[in-house]
Amino acid sequence: MPTRQTTPPAALPVTREELKAHLRITSTAEDDLLDGCLAAAIDEIDGTGLLGRAMISASYTLTRGPAAARDVELEIGPAQSLEAIAFVKADGSTVAGDIGDFALISDGERAFVRGDWPSGLGDRPDAISITYRAGFGDTAAAVPATLRHAVKLLAAHRFEVRDEVVIGTVATQIPLGVERLVNLNRVRVFG
Repeated sequence: MPTRQTTPPAALPVTREELKAHLRITSTAEDDLLDGCLAAAIDEIDGTGLLGRAMISASYTLTRGPAAARDVELEIGPAQSLEAIAFVKADGSTVAGDIGDFALISDGERAFVRGDWPSGLGDRPDAISITYRAGFGDTAAAVPATLRHAVKLLAAHRFEVRDEVVIGTVATQIPLGVERLVNLNRVRVFG
């Protein structure tokens, strides 16, 4: 099962005012549209999006089957802390794990949870549930400038190109600069 966000971030990596300044907009007439474009851009980049990392700190829950009962790699980083661990036993009962029995091992890029996994886990895809906090920090100031700029570029693109297909122009998916800026901050795994 994929990782899902369980508690959203308390702040945005880019505010509407910053996006308006980027677009040189002074009117409030299109604030709702700008908010939608900004939310879409953040969703496309943040967490399980293009970046695969959380820009602003949020809680995520990862579920795995019993075969994962060894070092479990967390999918969203940068991991900050463990919040909860739970297990589904073979009889279907859910048992809370003691976080003190587990360690978050992180090099700032990739993170793993290591500990004494219980025996007798149920043979199901959600036998292990790990809730953790991940993100660069609690405020936009903690987010790398390249990612903040990528959000502004993508939100501006969504604002300016409001249709799926634009006739009479060169077709583009997302601005090339967005992908390049995001790639500067992605975790690459080799070998």
